[in-house]
Amino acid sequence: MSINTSLIDIVNDRLNLKDDFLPAFDANAYKIQQEASKKSPDIQVIEKLIVQDQALTSQVLKLANSAFYKGLNKVTTVKNAIMRLGTKEVANIALMVSQKSGYKSKDPYYQKIMDNLWRHSVACAVGSHWICKNGQFGDLAQEAFFAGLLHDIGKLLVMAVIADVKSSGIIDINPPEAFLNEVMKTLHADKGYTLMTAWNLPEKYAIVVRDHHAEFYDTGNHLLTIVRLANITCNKIGIGDSSDPNIVLTATAEAETLGLSEIKLAQLEIKLEDTMALSKP
Repeated sequence: MSINTSLIDIVNDRLNLKDDFLPAFDANAYKIQQEASKKSPDIQVIEKLIVQDQALTSQVLKLANSAFYKGLNKVTTVKNAIMRLGTKEVANIALMVSQKSGYKSKDPYYQKIMDNLWRHSVACAVGSHWICKNGQFGDLAQEAFFAGLLHDIGKLLVMAVIADVKSSGIIDINPPEAFLNEVMKTLHADKGYTLMTAWNLPEKYAIVVRDHHAEFYDTGNHLLTIVRLANITCNKIGIGDSSDPNIVLTATAEAETLGLSEIKLAQLEIKLEDTMALSKP
């Protein structure tokens, strides 16, 4: 049996034994996203959900008082922070804060890989949101951010399992990063789909996780197509575990389906490059 097959079998066995390798999905973050997606979101509902989480409250207030808003009065309440930042921005902050906690490992070797996964996930979320806002699907912007941030959750799950296997002594070496990337590539779509289902998240998001690399997919599923294009763009400019500068975005079926021009696609690349600094761990 090859080392590749052996590690895959070990991961599968560990997942069959336990299911708590990642924190439970934060229901509050999803509720905030749902409210922010409404045509007339209720600020009081969002405020109530945020103040239940001390870490989230701190991050929202911190951003509302960041250097970008220098010269404005200091914000001291969540309600005023929401008024300054906007409900949709706050909803995206909530989702990122809730998810970031899962990208942690006590082993520096695995932490480096998880940091890379985080940067890719944030960039894909931002890119998916940007595509909606600058194309024909503005009404999908919040859903696209959510789907983009979670599309590679299967890779995080696989890495968390492997890190646990290493710390448990089942394997006594750190497999090469290129090899780990192959294992993640092999397993992440199916394992991610199963995890999304276990978290009881809507099927539309689980489908994105399952099909964002699929050779054959539903081209009429605009949410999936948007995340696929953002993911391809991240890979083109090297945000994540792969880099292929030879990708021609205008030649992709996703760009054609979404009707994005060459100029828009170039702007998307610039937008994603800018997120690299913002998504540092």
